[in-house]
Amino acid sequence: MTEVLSSDTSTKIAELAENYELPAGTVEHLRTQSWAPLPGLLSAAAVATIHDQVEKYAAPVQPSETEKWMTSDEYARVLRSHDGMAWTDDWFRELALSPRLSNLALDLLDRSEGLFIHDMTFTKPGNEGGPTPFHQDFPFWPFDRQGAFTIWIALSDLTPDMGILQFMPGSHAEGPLGRFSRAPGDDIRKTYPGLEEKYGFAGGTALKAGDATVHYDLTVHGANQNSTPDPRAAYTLRYMPTDVVYTGAPHRHFDAFGLTPGELFADSPHVPRISR
Repeated sequence: MTEVLSSDTSTKIAELAENYELPAGTVEHLRTQSWAPLPGLLSAAAVATIHDQVEKYAAPVQPSETEKWMTSDEYARVLRSHDGMAWTDDWFRELALSPRLSNLALDLLDRSEGLFIHDMTFTKPGNEGGPTPFHQDFPFWPFDRQGAFTIWIALSDLTPDMGILQFMPGSHAEGPLGRFSRAPGDDIRKTYPGLEEKYGFAGGTALKAGDATVHYDLTVHGANQNSTPDPRAAYTLRYMPTDVVYTGAPHRHFDAFGLTPGELFADSPHVPRISR
């Protein structure tokens, strides 16, 4: 595991010290619909600072042997990603562990403690940015149970034609459906054609810079192509309960946590705990 380094820019975003006022019904919406909107999670000024920090990371994700598809030229036309910044730069760690974001995560977990496990950027290129195949996140992660979720933050104003995330509401009830989205066109709907009719779609609407969404690890989600000349940029944070056990499945980020299959993620010194 790479040691966390000091950033040359202090986080210094005042609103991060303040709790986010979770809209009424958000937790229930997430539990029943597999996702929920988080309007105005951060200000435009805050995400502009995040975007500037993200721009420092020129190198893409460093995939494991089972994840080489993530950096293929073909997949780069769908998404370009960086991850684990909070494990190499304390600016991002302070962001993820700030009261605004960590207390939001605890609200969504409905627990007094949780774990911060991952951060990642997703940039869909302008013009050439192809659709993101519909998929679940859970099958790619070395977790023995469901319960993790992703907070997806728009880093600029986004219009529907930029390929904003769409969700199949309630689809987390299907359980794990296998690995998809490993190449353009590798879409879960081809294997499970009844999903679209059963669940329909939600999300995909315009977002202001700083607006966010949250979805479970088992939520079926994807995105249309980016048909504008501007890149669609998002920063994501992932949190989960403290009782999740490491399975040992290969993963570029979690491989470095020093865990043995069967151990709790919460027992690793590389996994920050959040509480209040």
